[in-house]
Amino acid sequence: MLWTALQAMLILGFPFLARRLALQGYLPAWLSPVVLCYALGIILSNLRLFPLDNGLSNTFTEFTIIMAIPLMLYSTNLPQWLRHARGSLFSFLLCALSGLLATAFAAFLFHNKIPDAWRISGMLVGIYTGGTPNMQAIGLALEAPQETIILLNAADILLGGIYLLFLTSWAPRAYGALLKPFHWEGEKEETAAEQDEPDPFNYKDSGIAIALTIGIIGLSVGSCWLAFGNFSNVAFILLMLTTLSIAASFAPKVRMLENTFESGEYFLLMFCVALGMLADFSEIIAQGADIVSYTAVALLGTILLHLLLAYLFRIDRDTMLFTSVAAIYGPAFIGQIAIVTGNRKLVVSGIAMGLLGYAIGNYLGIGLGYGLRYWLGG
Repeated sequence: MLWTALQAMLILGFPFLARRLALQGYLPAWLSPVVLCYALGIILSNLRLFPLDNGLSNTFTEFTIIMAIPLMLYSTNLPQWLRHARGSLFSFLLCALSGLLATAFAAFLFHNKIPDAWRISGMLVGIYTGGTPNMQAIGLALEAPQETIILLNAADILLGGIYLLFLTSWAPRAYGALLKPFHWEGEKEETAAEQDEPDPFNYKDSGIAIALTIGIIGLSVGSCWLAFGNFSNVAFILLMLTTLSIAASFAPKVRMLENTFESGEYFLLMFCVALGMLADFSEIIAQGADIVSYTAVALLGTILLHLLLAYLFRIDRDTMLFTSVAAIYGPAFIGQIAIVTGNRKLVVSGIAMGLLGYAIGNYLGIGLGYGLRYWLGG
């Protein structure tokens, strides 16, 4: 009980400390609050400084994400976003194409060493066009052994976590050296992040926004029950959550609420701590060296090919970053890249692309898996 209470206190309280350290200038430029929170969770999970309750961590990851998405959408100006939607869609499709090509290449490279290469590539395509939920569904569809699914998920957490740390630290500067800067085709909107001296936090407006978010969550979950008779359709719930949140943003009183984005950011930092606590690498180190190598080739190939295509088609840095996160991690992580880049205008685009990945990822993964089985003779 004592350790569970300590774990909950760290998830709830460490983001406050991380943000204070950043605001006071005590963190180096590469160490954002996102990176610090994520790293804390990973350290606690793998060094086993005290026993962690995975059920508690899971609960926090689910709750904080569904709270964060609406809060980060309330200040959205949808008409201005629509002017940039075409570029985001094109960049996302390039990332999905990169994932298909890279995972197919990995299958041909490793199929003599790993008999289930065609299944693994199919599941990896699901990861790179929507995230882990797609991988689980594709694994079941391709009848992958449970141990393969577990090892692949651990390898994805390990390597995906490394890339996420890169995305939330050095990536904006590194990619900015190759890609053109983001240009918003609309009126400039001043945000709290752009002010020299941020205004005091408006707790009243934040409380109103949180109450509104709880109501929207209730409507989204209720709609899922009415449509499917259960609460297990995560993609549908996220779609409803996003749709209702955007609809709320059309109300001037909602859009003008102060500190809604900052409130969503805090929930995301809690999510980072809790997710890091679930990243236990002992099993993958003991049993899955080949799976790690396979996943590394597929992930690195996807990233580099997408970057090359973004450069060739003159896609700007922020659009490339947001769509890369949407494809590889899903809509849940869009807020983190918004925090790092300081660009809130692409939050809706990123979430929309992540939801699109949920929709098409299963088709791409299952199709590639069976195609590779035919070509490789699996």
